[in-house]
Formats: sequence, structure tokens, C-alpha cells
Amino acid sequence: MIVADANLLINYVCGTPLSDMAQQVNRQDPDWVSPPLWKAEVLNGLLVMHRAGLMSLDRAVLAYRNAAAATSDPLREDNPDAILTTAQDAGLTAYDAIYVTLARSLGIPLVTEDGKILRTCPDVARSMRQFLEPPESSMTVREKPATYKTARKSGKGAKA
Repeated sequence: MIVADANLLINYVCGTPLSDMAQQVNRQDPDWVSPPLWKAEVLNGLLVMHRAGLMSLDRAVLAYRNAAAATSDPLREDNPDAILTTAQDAGLTAYDAIYVTLARSLGIPLVTEDGKILRTCPDVARSMRQFLEPPESSMTVREKPATYKTARKSGKGAKA
């Protein structure tokens, strides 16, 4: 399960240069949750794309429906204290902090292409590329290497 922010959802449904990567994220983990805020943010993004002549209104409505099918609203209430504290501490908008606090409360990654979130909240934020990378191999704790004494020949310059 991941938290999908509005830019991940838009990339997933709109045929952007990052759409293939967003599709890969969905294939790797199709269980997406988003706070109810995603609806207004995605609708606004689609409206901006329509006004820029990048898609018809019919296509925007279809994209919104596809985004709605890709995510679900979490069954938990917003925590205004955590949202405001996160926004203040990380220098984020309250909108962005809602996604971050949701990911933290669920203990799952937030997949986003938002540079500020990625920089300020590395504990939960992952870019699509980071999310798709194979996990680093687990590090094993190694004991201090044993010191072995070897016999050396006595001779000039050698220590006995």
C-alpha cells in the first residue's frame, strides 16, 4: 500500500512523460490510498491541462474517473496537530502536509514527484524512480576482523 499524491495520480491517468513510470508504480503496488484532498487537486490539475489545450473536457472527466478508480480514501480522520506541525517543521503547505501525515500515520511510503516533499520528508517520501528501484541488499553486521599473527623470518629490517 502507498499514499498516492495528486501528481502521481495525474501522471497515472493523463499520458504525461511520466505516465509509463506511474503505470509501473501501479503494477508494483496497486493498493493506493489518498486523502480526500486529492479530488480537488486532481480536478484543478485537469482543468489547467484543459485550459492549456492539452485535453478536452470529456477527456478530463474520464481521467478523473480513472484516478478515482485507482485510489481509495483512507478510513481515518485527519490529525490537524500533526498536519500543522509537519507543515511548519518541513516548510510545506498544509495541503502537502496532509499527504505526508497520512503516510506517516499508516507507516507506508508517499509516492510523489514533489521536490520539496522529497527533500524535507525523506522518512516517507519516495519519487517514482526511488519506489521502483530494488531495495538495497540488507547489510549484515560483521564482527571485527580477527587479527592473525604470522611468523616472519628474522632478518634485516624484520621485527622479531
